[in-house]
Amino acid sequence: MQLEFYDETMSQTLQSFQLTDEQLRFVKSPQLNVKEAEKMPSRKPVFGFDRENAVVFFVLDTDSEYKEKFNVCHSIYIRSFAVAPDYARQGYATAALKALPDFVRTHYPEIEYITLIVDEPNPGAKELYLKEGFELGDAIQGPRYPGYTMKKRIKTSDLIYTT
Repeated sequence: MQLEFYDETMSQTLQSFQLTDEQLRFVKSPQLNVKEAEKMPSRKPVFGFDRENAVVFFVLDTDSEYKEKFNVCHSIYIRSFAVAPDYARQGYATAALKALPDFVRTHYPEIEYITLIVDEPNPGAKELYLKEGFELGDAIQGPRYPGYTMKKRIKTSDLIYTT
């Protein structure tokens, strides 16, 4: 899995990355996310590629309106995590979540936590995030549905031991 920030050379990839109505119950379309990111510099759209095919899309946000809800410092928020319908249930979401900590450490070395909100009516997503090491947090009213905060620590602070 190769994660790459979206840029204008990927406009054809963006236009062809269409989600189902069921997916759009829980996330905004990649096209809408890219438009919003143009106005909000804290948001960076990301594609996940398997060879030449874009199979995953999400947005990383360093200034989420929910950041205070996670009770952690130095975090980055995932928005609209989605797998292209033709590639669903083939392990691509897992592969992207496994690649994400290194991607974040490379591009955001100060980040210690990856955070997200999982919607209550989306138990499959909750199960996936738990399997990939996210901790279930507090109940919250998300953008569309009640849900839960989730976080994953990706960096441990340097500890100083004294004897």
